[in-house]
Amino acid sequence: MKKIITLLLFSLTLPVFSAPVLSGVKLMDQVSYNGKNYELSGAGIRKKLFLKLYVGSLYTEKAISSESEVLSGSVASVIQLDIISKLITSELMAETIEEGFAKAMGGDTSSLQGKINDFQAVFKDEIVKGDQFTFISLPGMGVVAYKGKKELITIKDDRFRKVLFTIWLGDDPADANLKKGMLNQ
Repeated sequence: MKKIITLLLFSLTLPVFSAPVLSGVKLMDQVSYNGKNYELSGAGIRKKLFLKLYVGSLYTEKAISSESEVLSGSVASVIQLDIISKLITSELMAETIEEGFAKAMGGDTSSLQGKINDFQAVFKDEIVKGDQFTFISLPGMGVVAYKGKKELITIKDDRFRKVLFTIWLGDDPADANLKKGMLNQ
């Protein structure tokens, strides 16, 4: 009986490991797309002023030491955006992406404008709190975008892929604290 009690007490002290939760969003330790597994690198919250807008998470096919591995395409990666605010609308997301491309490209988006316009269709349907957008980096090929489990568009352009991911991971990101979280710094 003493052994059973000791075993029960010991089992109660063991840590319980589960996926982390950030601002109500349960992050997966791993995601899979097209037969490829990606491990959680890190996550953070996109804030504007005092408002929490979405949780951004970065998944990579192997551990990375810097964002340059993702941006250069030497490591396949996934960015997920989990909407946590009712204030996010389709129009706001499309506008924000447009601004992000302009910032990442030094104000001149003309070389990618057609693809940016195509990509903004990802946000054409109503956006509600709890929606998830996923952008899969296909180095040397481009980007595949999902809303929830539904594949929406593939942009076949490696430069577009790099600029899109630069919005969150570049030298002048949309949110420096979000970038740090996504890179687990």
